[in-house]
Amino acid sequence: MLDENDRPLFSLTGSETRLERNGEWEQERAWFGYTSGFKQLILKKSLPPSSLSIVYSVPVDLVLERIRMLILNAVLLNVLVGIVLFTLARMYERRIFIPAENDAQRLEEHEQFNRKIVASAPVGICILRTQDGTNIISNELAHNYLNMLTHEDRQRLTQIICGQQVNFVDVLTSNNTNLQISFVHSRYRNENVAICVLVDVSARVKMEESLQEMAQAAEQASQSKSMFLATVSHELRTPLYGIIGNLDLLQTQELPKGVDRLVTAMHNSSSLLLKIISDILDFSKIESEQLKIEPREFSPRELMSHITANYQPLVVRKQLGLYCFIEPDVPMTLLGDPMRLQQVISNLLSNAIKFTDIGCIILHVGTQGDYLCFRVRDTGVGIPAKEVVRLFDPFFQVGTGVQRNFQGTGLGLAICEKLINMMDGDISVDTETGMGSQFTIRIPLWQAQLPPKANVDGLSHKRCWLAVRNASLCEYLQGLLSRNNIQVQNHHGETPDKDDILITDDENCVAWPGRAVIFFCRRHIGMPVERSPGVWMHSVAAPHELLTLLGRIYSINVEVPGSQPVLPAASASAEQNEDMMILVVDDHPINRRLLADQLGTLGYQCRTANDGVDALNVLSKNHIDIVLSDVNMPNMDGYRLTQRIRELGMTLPVVGVTANALAEEKQRCLESGMDSCLSKPVTLDVLKQTLAVYADRVRKSRS
Repeated sequence: MLDENDRPLFSLTGSETRLERNGEWEQERAWFGYTSGFKQLILKKSLPPSSLSIVYSVPVDLVLERIRMLILNAVLLNVLVGIVLFTLARMYERRIFIPAENDAQRLEEHEQFNRKIVASAPVGICILRTQDGTNIISNELAHNYLNMLTHEDRQRLTQIICGQQVNFVDVLTSNNTNLQISFVHSRYRNENVAICVLVDVSARVKMEESLQEMAQAAEQASQSKSMFLATVSHELRTPLYGIIGNLDLLQTQELPKGVDRLVTAMHNSSSLLLKIISDILDFSKIESEQLKIEPREFSPRELMSHITANYQPLVVRKQLGLYCFIEPDVPMTLLGDPMRLQQVISNLLSNAIKFTDIGCIILHVGTQGDYLCFRVRDTGVGIPAKEVVRLFDPFFQVGTGVQRNFQGTGLGLAICEKLINMMDGDISVDTETGMGSQFTIRIPLWQAQLPPKANVDGLSHKRCWLAVRNASLCEYLQGLLSRNNIQVQNHHGETPDKDDILITDDENCVAWPGRAVIFFCRRHIGMPVERSPGVWMHSVAAPHELLTLLGRIYSINVEVPGSQPVLPAASASAEQNEDMMILVVDDHPINRRLLADQLGTLGYQCRTANDGVDALNVLSKNHIDIVLSDVNMPNMDGYRLTQRIRELGMTLPVVGVTANALAEEKQRCLESGMDSCLSKPVTLDVLKQTLAVYADRVRKSRS
């Protein structure tokens, strides 16, 4: 305790708490601090209202000793708190701050990236306010494009954006730039906006205009090409008709020795020229996509009958055999283009005949799944394997050795493949050098009408003996007879019953004591005929007609689908057609004279007319049974003539004759009212077959 002069009044001291004097605390009325050297902690405080002071001194070491544990605990607590706070801070940084910072950075980079994309885009991009069309954001291109728009265009664009009915608009700017503006609606900064893309389509518009002009030019070129093809076809076929037709007539005459050889050579050369012209025209039409497949209902059996009838004379002249096998599952009718199918099969058959010197050609028709299958097999020279892969290439011809012996353009098989592909079918070849070739055609069985079962019950248990050397013919006949419950046996000299029939292809066959002999002869053309009592001649091109002939021999009524009538012994008056009067209408005097001569050779009576007007005059004054008219004539053409004939109520057959090879021409003929249409040159055989059909119709109408 100290008095006012800081003199001690009394004190409580110990050895460890002795107070040091002359310190700074003595000058102060109140003090709290350390002595020099930090040895003691001193607390001095006055005691008012007296002037006394109290001083308390504690050694620092003692204080520290007393609070050591508290300090240690505090330090430890601070350390732990620091560690916890540091850990929490790191976790916050890793889980919240750093991801947020990364997101913010990515967002900023993304925004900068998008801005750069928009700025560098090759099209104009802008954001327009939907309400009034105000430009909020745009790149430089969009800014320039928008400045090109007139006030009316901006108003129209704003109305379209507000309407939200379409997503694009085409605009022609003030400087004749074609803009296409497309847009989608969205939200931006709490506003309805339209994101617009402005594209300069001037180049595309010009290209479209150019393409349209090119398309029009191509259409005009196509029309010109069609006209050229029609003109070339007409101009080439017309003189060829005069040449080939007159050569046909010459071949029917008795010619001096040596002259007939010259006439035949001229006829063959003219026919080859006609085929070359036809191939070139067909190939040109296919390449220009002007040739179209015209599906209609047709009979495959009639088609094969027509094809074999056309080629049998040529096969007979080469002393070959033309066999045609039609399986019973072949439909009566189906949907297809018979004209183009006939063209393909005829081309394959023509090649087979051309490349075959010894042996035979076999046509086989049957079904294969959903396809109708045609096979043309020959025993000719065959084709080397290395050249088969190029066989259907345009203008390709088999090796030089073959080229020396056989002529052609190399277009025939290329045309065949393209036509079959247009029918959704396929064509293939199987060949071996020296062993012949087999071409196979498959076309879809569209709307096929299955054939009814043959009614030949009356022939059941009849017996036929086979003495057939041709293996293919023998196999086909065995199957045909067995399927219809007719007994069939191979003949090896056995004695037959009197009701048995011998079927043979052996010309040296001995006398047959049975009911009849049916001789399948390679040289016989046409329907079966009775050469002498009990001896029938049958064509190898129509063995499927055998059942009909058996019915006639046994006097049994049989019904065979698609069969042809059987003729009795050949009649000398079969070619007598004097009761038919035919009107020939043609503006070309050579063609008119040629048709008249051909008709005279066939036994028909004939009148002629120069054009349609002259033909109507002849019809009004004379009885005419058939009209044979050219299609393209001055004054009145064949179309108008036919229409006028039908308008007058005349129902007589009208057959058109045209030099135009286009299918559209033939279709137009039929649409005008003609019954048929023939393409020049019209051969004597074609004219004979065509007129026979209509002459028979006229004779039936008379009775």
